[in-house]
Amino acid sequence: MRVLIWNINALAPTVRNFAHAHGGLKGFLCHHEVDIACFQETKLPSFDKLTRDLACVPDYESFWAVSREKKGYSGTVNYVQDDWSPIAAEVDCLGSGDEDIDREGRIVLTDHGPFVLINVYAPNAGPAPERPRAAYKCKFLQALHSKALQLRDAGRQVLIVGDLNMAASQQDVHAKLQREAMYSSHEKELFAAMLADFTDIWRLHHPTTTNSFTVWDEKTNARAFNEGVRIDYALCSPGLLPHVVSCEILSLPPKWSDHAAIILELKDLEGPGKHRPCALSSARMQRFNDRKQPSIASMFSRKPAPPPAGTAEQNRKRKASDVLC
Repeated sequence: MRVLIWNINALAPTVRNFAHAHGGLKGFLCHHEVDIACFQETKLPSFDKLTRDLACVPDYESFWAVSREKKGYSGTVNYVQDDWSPIAAEVDCLGSGDEDIDREGRIVLTDHGPFVLINVYAPNAGPAPERPRAAYKCKFLQALHSKALQLRDAGRQVLIVGDLNMAASQQDVHAKLQREAMYSSHEKELFAAMLADFTDIWRLHHPTTTNSFTVWDEKTNARAFNEGVRIDYALCSPGLLPHVVSCEILSLPPKWSDHAAIILELKDLEGPGKHRPCALSSARMQRFNDRKQPSIASMFSRKPAPPPAGTAEQNRKRKASDVLC
């Protein structure tokens, strides 16, 4: 199975790019043979703005976390192919459900039977020297680690994916940048503790690789010079490591997002089998039975527009050009 992990930096332009290049979201997922897609930073204005053709992609269920603090901010979503339909799902579930760390649409958790998947968009501490959200970020990272440990200690295998807004070491930072100055000692301690319990899969498979990054500063044209940082991850509990085939940084058009994607391939895992979609699934959303529901285009524009064109045919051959070494 294949898991795509990507900070898309806003849903609206991403949808347009998928439509242009692949005929739509389904075409994009089929082209990359994706069983589960974990997107971060969707920036959906509100849950009420979610449309049927975006939520109900053929052969996939979707699971959404939307910010309740600020419209068009943060947000995460999991698209799950029917064979891997989760038996349970939670969103914004690191605290009591109404704590500050649970109000920004930063977590989608889906239980797929052989493993629990946590899609994460970790907060940024804010610009130096003030770094006004450093305490919030630390609280979030600590709660995320605790949640993952609770699952692991209950006998579950855990996969943590997404934009964690932390570079693991100087090896993950361009030489022009200094990791020591980028994060507080507390942030670094918390992240080191998480990596001690959950393996950084990409680094495990690329132990000596340098100058491979997943985000670049758009304001300074840093991507043109590959002056970036690796802050997007797939972390797993030890029991999942024998099932890992590969973990690679995926080459997608640079203008689509300031982040690169990650593609994780796993083997010898069985899905949960046929069952009724769980409570948070798009397949259980009553309002999408209304045929008058607006299209994706109308979610972001005042002018009516048809949904994206038909999907591209699934391409089962992986191309070497899809992967950055």
